[in-house]
Amino acid sequence: MTERVFTVRTEPHRAVIGDTTLLLVPEASSGDFLDAYNKMRAAQDLFNKKSAGAKASGTKHAKAADLDPEALGKLTQTMREFISRFLMPESAPVFASLKLPDRVLLELIEFAAELYGGGSGNQGADGGTSTG
Repeated sequence: MTERVFTVRTEPHRAVIGDTTLLLVPEASSGDFLDAYNKMRAAQDLFNKKSAGAKASGTKHAKAADLDPEALGKLTQTMREFISRFLMPESAPVFASLKLPDRVLLELIEFAAELYGGGSGNQGADGGTSTG
C-alpha cells in the first residue's frame, strides 16, 4: 500500500514591512488566486497599452510626462486589491492605511504568487501552499 501525506497550512504567512507585520491567509485555492491574478494582469496590460504610445527616453523608460496618470492609478489600485484578497481580516485595515513604495507593493505581489501560485513546487518549503 502506498501512502502520501499532504500538509494543509493553518498558520498565516507573515509579510514584515518595517515595523508592520501583515498576515496573509494560510491557504488559497487556485481559483481564488487565478481570479485575482488575472484581474491584476488585465490592469497591467491596459497600462502597458496606454504607455506603449509614450516616447521612450534614452534609458528605455517612458517619460513621466507621457504616462497616463489615470491608468497608473488604476494599476496601483488593482495591485493593492490583489494583495487585499489574501490578507487576514485583522491585517486588511492596516494594509489599507499603509503608504508603500511601488517596489514594496511589487515584492508583496511576488510573495503572494510564490505562496499561492505554487512557487518552488515544494509544498513543504516556506514557499507554495496547497491549491485546490
